[in-house]
Amino acid sequence: MGSYSGEMSASGGTWHDARMPVHGAALFGLLAGTSYLTRDAFATIWRWLFDLAGMPFAWFAFDILGFAALGAFAWSFAVKRKSPFALYALALLPMSVIVAALTVDSNPAFLGAAVKMIVPLYAGWCLAGLDLPARPRARRFFIAICLATIAGIALDAVTDFPWTGLAVDQFGVSKTVDKVWSIDSVTRVGGFAGESTAAAAIALFAWLMVHRKLAPVSAVSLGLLVAAACFVATSRTALGIAVLATGWIAAEAWLMAGLRSTAAHRSLAMGSFVLVLVPLALVASASALSFAEISSSLTSFEQRIEASWQYPFALLADRSPVSLATGCGLGCLNFPARYSDWANLLQPVDNFYILNFAMFGIFFVPVLAGLVLTAVKEGDRTKLLLIAAVNLYTFFLEGFSPSFTLFTIGYATSGMHLLRIGRSVSGQRAQRRFGDFKPAA
Repeated sequence: MGSYSGEMSASGGTWHDARMPVHGAALFGLLAGTSYLTRDAFATIWRWLFDLAGMPFAWFAFDILGFAALGAFAWSFAVKRKSPFALYALALLPMSVIVAALTVDSNPAFLGAAVKMIVPLYAGWCLAGLDLPARPRARRFFIAICLATIAGIALDAVTDFPWTGLAVDQFGVSKTVDKVWSIDSVTRVGGFAGESTAAAAIALFAWLMVHRKLAPVSAVSLGLLVAAACFVATSRTALGIAVLATGWIAAEAWLMAGLRSTAAHRSLAMGSFVLVLVPLALVASASALSFAEISSSLTSFEQRIEASWQYPFALLADRSPVSLATGCGLGCLNFPARYSDWANLLQPVDNFYILNFAMFGIFFVPVLAGLVLTAVKEGDRTKLLLIAAVNLYTFFLEGFSPSFTLFTIGYATSGMHLLRIGRSVSGQRAQRRFGDFKPAA
């Protein structure tokens, strides 16, 4: 459960010396990640303060570091290192924006929101070869945010915050910060994040980032607090993952030493990619299967398949059949599309990979192949557990919001950009190469 110096990462080795300064692309990724986490964890507070100050668009100031990280990623991994997956991921970005403009809408607000949505992924990828939680300041920051999020959820359950009912208008789309009601009239509270799913995701992934750098008792205790917060926030997906992850951590610490191995974590991460195929298979066989006939308890699951997972493909077949192959473009079927002509067509697409196939079509396949290869080559047990967690999380949710969730996906799979076709390079060498791109003094 301690640090694991000398273990191998996707690159062949992870840079573990926390005394060395972070620089280059890794520095930009780290700054962007902390910026996204700071904004997401206290989203309603920021919006409230910016509204009081008459500066609602200051909300977007947090994204500046994200775009700087995108530039650093392009320079370090595409230009300098010529990473094949980095080159492909960067080429896919403008191509998907053009497809979105041609298929959905050319409204600058829509296209800008779509690009802003995806940038946290590239920021997370900037941290390839870096063991982020091994750095004491980063670790303390993640723990503090996790505890603050848990406290925010607890407070929101028993009191009303001053910003409750705040309405925010951006580019003609209004959003109200308030408590909402879920199944059986249970109040869904969002704490300082303002939204229950976001708050639960922040607590969950901030904890998973640092759990291996904590003593087993501390890691399990914090995991139980995260699970309790997810229960109060009624985020069942995050609750389930928190319980499973806490059980795994407890088992590897005290019951089954074999679970501590890199091989066990790699098997868990690789096995989690089966969850990518399950929704696609269920969508393809939906007409032949009736889960409601098998069991009445599966009725809601059948409704998820028909109303959520099947919907993107049915919509594209009706409005733009060629998009079944090319995709409908970046942000075409989630929140950026609220600023487009497709706003009235939006329905929740509760699966990260289905949404990516809808946006990028067959061009998402190479990216998916890279994600799988990362799990095969990765040796950082924290990243491997994160891969398994995000695959389970995104089986039920889209994963693009809050921004920190997408940043976590990027960090967990960042080793993809250290891979070569047929070989890989060392993480230590990768970190030295990051120095080729130095921030201005």
